[in-house]
Amino acid sequence: MAHTRALLEGLAGLLADAGLGAYRPGGVYAADETALGFGAMPDTPDRVIWLNPYPVTDTDLTDAVTGVQFRMRAADPMALLDLADAVFAELHNRQALTFGAVRVALLWRQSQALLGQDATGREELTANYYARTVRPAPYLND
Repeated sequence: MAHTRALLEGLAGLLADAGLGAYRPGGVYAADETALGFGAMPDTPDRVIWLNPYPVTDTDLTDAVTGVQFRMRAADPMALLDLADAVFAELHNRQALTFGAVRVALLWRQSQALLGQDATGREELTANYYARTVRPAPYLND
């Protein structure tokens, strides 16, 4: 499994195992569930935690820092903050995680910001977490 896919699926699985949402790749979510997924955020359900990766540090070494944006949405602004707090409690300062072949030495929240309301009046925020990993590739130095 590719590095980024393993990282994202591992993080979604970790949050699902903690009871923070339902992770069903390609699945349908009930209106009362908190959906976990990747890519473009769906219109339903109201509560979502959507993950999207971005590179932070890539050098000629195998050490890498990958950012993961956790975009969250809920109809109630206080419920949204509760959701963000629960994600923080589950992920911030986690160490020695393994997702398939990906080893995460350290995971931490780098920033968080409210985004305001979407077109239907639901509140959104983004929390950016950084994952320090080892990411081998053919032309990198060990």
